[in-house]
Amino acid sequence: MTILNIGGAGFIGSVATETFIENKHKVIVLDDLSTGFKFLVHPKAKFYQGSMTNYALLNKIFKKHKIDVVTLYAAKIVVPESVAKPIDYFLTNVGGLATVLKAMINNNVKKIVFASSAAVYGSNHTKPISEDDLKQPCNPYGETKLICEQLLMDAKKAHDINYVALRFFNVAGASKTGKYGMAKAKPTLLIPAINDNILNNKEIKIFGRNYKTRDKTCLRDYIHVQDLANAALLSIKYLTAKKQSNCFNLGSGKGHTVLEIVKKCQKLTGRKNFKYNFYPRRSGDPDFLLTNNSKAKKQLHWTPQYKIDDMILSDWKFRQKIYDCK
Repeated sequence: MTILNIGGAGFIGSVATETFIENKHKVIVLDDLSTGFKFLVHPKAKFYQGSMTNYALLNKIFKKHKIDVVTLYAAKIVVPESVAKPIDYFLTNVGGLATVLKAMINNNVKKIVFASSAAVYGSNHTKPISEDDLKQPCNPYGETKLICEQLLMDAKKAHDINYVALRFFNVAGASKTGKYGMAKAKPTLLIPAINDNILNNKEIKIFGRNYKTRDKTCLRDYIHVQDLANAALLSIKYLTAKKQSNCFNLGSGKGHTVLEIVKKCQKLTGRKNFKYNFYPRRSGDPDFLLTNNSKAKKQLHWTPQYKIDDMILSDWKFRQKIYDCK
């Protein structure tokens, strides 16, 4: 197939591009490089620099390359920034998807894999989250993702566009080849952020130590970026075979507290002397966030292959390589 991978110069998108190409698909990458990097574009992919909100550019790409399926990873994703700049988040995330769907409709493209988020569920959960559980986002970022899912449902009803929405939990790691990963300086995702701080001899900040968990720091579900890329590949197969739409949680189903992750990073990197300190908990951070991934296992035939140690070590090795190149 010919895949238009929007956001393919970013963290998750670059790993997905490599996975698609390894599986004999042709990939067109569209990325505005606002948070992505040109060196993360696979050499066998055709690259266009531009925004998913640029309808004229999208229309040009669709007409030139005869796209079979769209994968959409591009988005603004920083929760505190979404609180400070909600309009920017809605314009980019919701407006971007609306523009992509308009171009798809105009060019008769009927399949899209959309990177959603566990942020659609909000914070009021005390058990592993299933796809049908209450969706009550507690920040503008999560709200944009939930509205995007509604927009996909409406596009399905009105224009017969089939979609798979993949609700990611906390992502970490690098591709199985080690060539693609989180290259951003000062990342906000926990594991890359810890490794980045270790490399730069900076303090690790742990927000809150009064959560209702085994060590009083909040517990989260972590998923390897290569497992996410594999899920996207399976989603394309699902759309092609089933010709129907669905949403899937993607997480390991196993929780780790922030303090456990910090200590694992200490052990696995061999940098045991870095400092970490506790700070007041942040507003809106739930005690517990864990996925029930049984639906993805059953219907996508997807099972996570990588463990928490793999996530930490592959990110660590990739991040060291990035700094060596600077």
